[in-house]
Amino acid sequence: MFKDKNETVSVDNNSDVIMKAVISFLAVIIPITLVKRVLSLVLIAAGLDNKNIHKLTGFADSTIRKLRSDMRKKSITELLVIRGGGRKAKSAGIENEILNEIEKENYHTRQQIADMIKEKFNITMSVTAVSRLLKKHGFKRLKCGSLPAKADTTAQNKFYEDILHPLMKKAEQGNIALLFMDASHFVLGCDYLGYIYSRVRRFVRTFSGRKRYNVLGAIDYITKRILTVTNDSYITAAEVCNMLRIIAEEYSGKTVHLIIDNARYQKCAVVQTLAQQLGITLQFIPPYSPNLNLIERIWKFVKGELRSKYYDDFSEFQRKIDSIIESTAKENLPKINKLIGEKVQLFDDLKPITENTFERSSKANTSVA
Repeated sequence: MFKDKNETVSVDNNSDVIMKAVISFLAVIIPITLVKRVLSLVLIAAGLDNKNIHKLTGFADSTIRKLRSDMRKKSITELLVIRGGGRKAKSAGIENEILNEIEKENYHTRQQIADMIKEKFNITMSVTAVSRLLKKHGFKRLKCGSLPAKADTTAQNKFYEDILHPLMKKAEQGNIALLFMDASHFVLGCDYLGYIYSRVRRFVRTFSGRKRYNVLGAIDYITKRILTVTNDSYITAAEVCNMLRIIAEEYSGKTVHLIIDNARYQKCAVVQTLAQQLGITLQFIPPYSPNLNLIERIWKFVKGELRSKYYDDFSEFQRKIDSIIESTAKENLPKINKLIGEKVQLFDDLKPITENTFERSSKANTSVA
């Protein structure tokens, strides 16, 4: 690695490997910073330049230059003393107060937090310093969940414990067929503009009329297969009755439980009478409880898949939706299995933060749809 005094001193690849091995070995018994300092002093004494010392030890050029200066002024004992500390953080001593303020309100950006710290604590902190503070204490920028305004959390929890979860267990044991049914409405050219690689943002033309593909779907809790009734007009009780007949034929001879919401066209007398005649038990979820109808997760998945491309042909738009739905029990089954299971989003353990904001008071055994 080293050459004669009058020659240029350089580092070859083998020297680099050996030095890293030495650092790793010595770091087991003494602090790695001290290991690198000792080796840097040796390398300086041996005549290596800063670039090669940096390559071997990882020390910054400014650190190496300071060591060179200290070697002329300090004893070896002083050179080998590692002092802790560094610049004291501006928030030192009041971090807990700052964190408590963050938890009391809703802050959407780091700049908002920096402004709050300036206003309430008269401390100027950069966005970078705020980032370090948040990371240090486990704060993350998380997407908000939605809580239906009129949701009855007690009723939801009771429905899950008394009805839904027992039905899930029976379905897993093969004793019943459990399906979740709901309708989704896909509007051409409005919500699914897609993404395009370009240097600047592009704009695509939407449509003056509303061409809508309506899908009434029922997903099997176990197989993840989805039965559908579709049209481009409206979903009414007639479509629901058609779906009930399809389910009765598909699950002939089996006990069927169907989880649905309280939409008028599903809860009307015509639908309930036909369900009774076909031997299908309708289980109506509590009002304002879309979190309990697991097919809602499928509609979110389908819409996410649609956003990868812009569609300007309604027939192609329909075919794509149909193919995504069909894939849930085939190539996309692993993804769907993660979405559809025993765990559902419940809101029975929320504590208020502000008037319209809540957070979990404990780690519940639930998963977010």
